[in-house]
Amino acid sequence: MKACYVTLFVFASLAAGAQTKTADIKYRRSSLHTIIIDDAGLVKADVIKTAFVKAPIPEKFNDHTLAVRSFDSGKYALTAEEKGKVEKEGKGKTMLKGAASSASGGLVDTTNTKYLPQIIDKYLTQNHVARDMVAKWFNRDAKGGFNMNLIGERGSYNASEMQINIAKKSARGLASIADAGQELIGNTFVVVTRLNYISKKAIYDAAQSAGGGALGSAAGSKLGIKTNSPELEAAKQAAVKKLTEGYVVQTTSYLYQLVWNDSIEAVFYQDLWMDASSLDAKKKEAFDNTSLFKLKYIGDEKAMANVPLSLKQKRSDDELVSVATVNSVDAVIAKLEKSYEVFRTKTPLFTGDPATAKIGLKEGLEAGDKYEVLEQTVDPKTGKTTYNRIGKIKVDDTQIWDNRYMADLMQESEATAPADATATGANAAAKPKVDRTLFKGGNSKFYAGLLIRQMN
Repeated sequence: MKACYVTLFVFASLAAGAQTKTADIKYRRSSLHTIIIDDAGLVKADVIKTAFVKAPIPEKFNDHTLAVRSFDSGKYALTAEEKGKVEKEGKGKTMLKGAASSASGGLVDTTNTKYLPQIIDKYLTQNHVARDMVAKWFNRDAKGGFNMNLIGERGSYNASEMQINIAKKSARGLASIADAGQELIGNTFVVVTRLNYISKKAIYDAAQSAGGGALGSAAGSKLGIKTNSPELEAAKQAAVKKLTEGYVVQTTSYLYQLVWNDSIEAVFYQDLWMDASSLDAKKKEAFDNTSLFKLKYIGDEKAMANVPLSLKQKRSDDELVSVATVNSVDAVIAKLEKSYEVFRTKTPLFTGDPATAKIGLKEGLEAGDKYEVLEQTVDPKTGKTTYNRIGKIKVDDTQIWDNRYMADLMQESEATAPADATATGANAAAKPKVDRTLFKGGNSKFYAGLLIRQMN
């Protein structure tokens, strides 16, 4: 017999329909650490870095950030031998999906990014980022002692009981620990981001030189305007002006996942684990020098967000760039989720019928996006958690929440400026204010606290 885990996580008031914040619902989130690549030659570099570091980790992730949030890629340049290895293995192409696409403006990037994934690997390895993320999971202290408090808090486990069972190595205890490893530690990610501040004109020029062709001829023909006529030329110039005015913050992000499996877990608990009651200098040294923990490269994505210069009279340049930075980073995280299933997070339903959730344009939602509805259960014998699909829903185009950073400012910009292909999110036009997204397919069997996850 299986017990419903959702009833343990959702407050009774929410199940009864009260307006509890989604952030208060206890469910098992993936964990995220974000890093920015320093680029001193980048326009607005200090403003962009400050905005990146100050921006909160998206609510649907646990904040697993380490103290160091940036690095200079120049200090980790590949040697000739390392470059040769990359070329031999063909990773220079396979690890940079879409790096020079016309949509991303890759032709106007300020730095050669051919070996950037390998440079990031080098940084992550030399600075023991995977090891430090494991240390954070187990609250490692200055003496090297671990505890299960953070895992207990994030997973609603009994931390004291788990810690006792580690020492006893009981079957029940090891089962619950294994579940925590699969549910929490194994869903820990690092996103390394490089940001670029570029003009829309540079993107347009790059697209044209890459084969974009003359603008307006086909459209003019369809409208009955003669090719090379003054009317068509005027229309073309107006269109080009709209396309090329202003700037965007371009984000390129590389996704890594912490490797955590049965063999790593066994070595950790057997050879490295110690708590405050069993401190061992040799185990502390072993953990300090271990190469057991690694980060696995998953893939990369690009996104852009407008710097809303139409509001320049009301806001400073730095503030507008900061807003675009945060929205661009949110957009690229949303694209990474759509592209890589392993990175897709779960989100609780806010209401069941109609089905609504506290996600929106910030998460890249578009009308028609499909989500599965999951009920979380736990096997009382093994302690293992499972997710059973009990239905499907789709994003309704009549109500998509604009929860982007500084949404009011973005809506004001979009209301006073022409529509633009680089705008953040779908359905970016200003809409009536709402505080949740509506889904088609809700029914009386759904209730607040059930989890939803995007489907292909």
